[in-house]
Amino acid sequence: MPRRSSGKAKRNGGRGWTWVMTLTDRHIEELRSRLAAIGPQWSGWEYKLHAGNIIIYTPVTPRNPKTRKPDPSLRCMAKHLRIISTTPGPFQLEYWRHTEQWWPLSCKGDIKGIVKYIAAGQRGFCAPP
Repeated sequence: MPRRSSGKAKRNGGRGWTWVMTLTDRHIEELRSRLAAIGPQWSGWEYKLHAGNIIIYTPVTPRNPKTRKPDPSLRCMAKHLRIISTTPGPFQLEYWRHTEQWWPLSCKGDIKGIVKYIAAGQRGFCAPP
């Protein structure tokens, strides 16, 4: 079967193969630029590709227990949202729950639709830091 650079094949329950669009750095740049066009509140988010998904992190600077002041050397990233490839639609938005599991949101579509859902902030899962 020929491979395409823009997607990957998944077995479709014994009914053959289905092509799934692969997320790339280009999708991250589109996501970043569309959110920046809406407002600066999402400028603190950081993005990375991991296992074919886009992970959206929020930077966290915890307090040092000894000094009780924010300590940049302890800076870490808290998982916040994830965009995954799905069938039949291009992408699905998920958020990281307190149960340490990804939970799907009712947002499926292209990057433009996902940005619109994040900006609407209907359920509070996509609130900026």
